[in-house]
Amino acid sequence: MSVEWDARLQAVELPKSMVNALVLDWLVNQGHHDAAAAFVRESGTPAGDLDGIAERMSIRQAVEAGRMQAALEALEALHPALLSVDPPNGGSDLQLLFALQQQHFIELVRAGDVAAALTHAQHKLAPLAEAQPALVEPLELTMMLLASADGADSPSAHLLHPSQRRRTATALNAAILRAQSRAEEPMLPAMLRELQRAQVELRERHGVSFPQVDDLREAVPRLPSTSREAASPSRG
Repeated sequence: MSVEWDARLQAVELPKSMVNALVLDWLVNQGHHDAAAAFVRESGTPAGDLDGIAERMSIRQAVEAGRMQAALEALEALHPALLSVDPPNGGSDLQLLFALQQQHFIELVRAGDVAAALTHAQHKLAPLAEAQPALVEPLELTMMLLASADGADSPSAHLLHPSQRRRTATALNAAILRAQSRAEEPMLPAMLRELQRAQVELRERHGVSFPQVDDLREAVPRLPSTSREAASPSRG
């Protein structure tokens, strides 16, 4: 059994162009502009507009650093539809828009500018909650940051944690990728999830014994121990 499977695996040939496309897709999605450009030059892999990578990552890094005004200004220049309540294509994402304006409010509270935070909530957050009732509760939770001087002792203090910035940046990054007609995540993770799903399907529903990839970091297919024992000649 092991010899047969090994022969089958060795017979499978992946076109180098396919492997290169997966590598480039990952580099572009993760924002590695210089590495992607170098890979394109060295491999000859076709690539789209790589300039968009630097712009996207600049905006993401601004959000993660709490520089929301700079992030919103850059976003307005590059993808204004993402900040429009009623964009021309009708594709407004109020959840994303709320998350961005909420993060701006959070940064104002963090800086101790309560007056600016209140003005921002009135003109930017409240209209979104009126347009989408599901945002009323998140708005109320956000406003609780004003329960203490710097928000640290409020029931919503978790919004001040750096992880909140990362969540907002991740959501915005995905939206920009969609606006650039790119996938929200690299193809490789999706393929690995499909591999895991297929392995479970074959093993549990069809009872097939085959080399499985259990450690995705190592990515070496191995027969289950029981199958290897059955395939080995008995000694006696």
